[in-house]
Amino acid sequence: MSNHETTERIVLCFDRDDTVSVNPHPDHRAVPIGYIQWWAHCTDIPVWATGNQHLRVECEIPGIREAESLWEDHIEGSEYDYENSEFENFIKPRRRDGLRLIQDLYETAFPDEDFRFIVVDDADVSDLEEEGPWTWYAPWDFVEAVESGDFTLEEPPGNAYRNDGVPFNSTDDPDFDHNQNAALEEIQAKVQEGRPEEELQTHNSPGE
Repeated sequence: MSNHETTERIVLCFDRDDTVSVNPHPDHRAVPIGYIQWWAHCTDIPVWATGNQHLRVECEIPGIREAESLWEDHIEGSEYDYENSEFENFIKPRRRDGLRLIQDLYETAFPDEDFRFIVVDDADVSDLEEEGPWTWYAPWDFVEAVESGDFTLEEPPGNAYRNDGVPFNSTDDPDFDHNQNAALEEIQAKVQEGRPEEELQTHNSPGE
């Protein structure tokens, strides 16, 4: 785990199992699910589920499926080329492949912006830091960094703990406004902004 002070734009990626309070590590502190919900829905920070995709529903955030669709429908017009050679055999993308997809989405859609991708995962993926602007935190280190003020983002308020340890879909009345598509809509708008009008008309034509 390494700490970075940065003025770059932050994108958060969370694993679930042994990482988040809905399925915590037996021996270490987990990230309160309320943290993830608060950053995703009470700030402008993009937040993605990159591990067990149940977190998509529990936090109402996009995951790998949405990232794949965004790449195919709005970025390249073709399936994302995973480095995982087994993907053709319908094995889900390996951990690092999904993270690389998130990085490629933002760096392709926002070529003039600098990003810092934060991944919180009980598995050590710090080797990604050699490939690009990644910072890996183990969940227990991440919680400590947030609480101590060493993390680059604001600590969620006390009421963000309302759903701590409770799956999002266990309540019909969450304590925040949620839009699962917020991160997707931002990328879609940016891509469309950079396309000529003729290309947009062709891309959005029925039957295309």
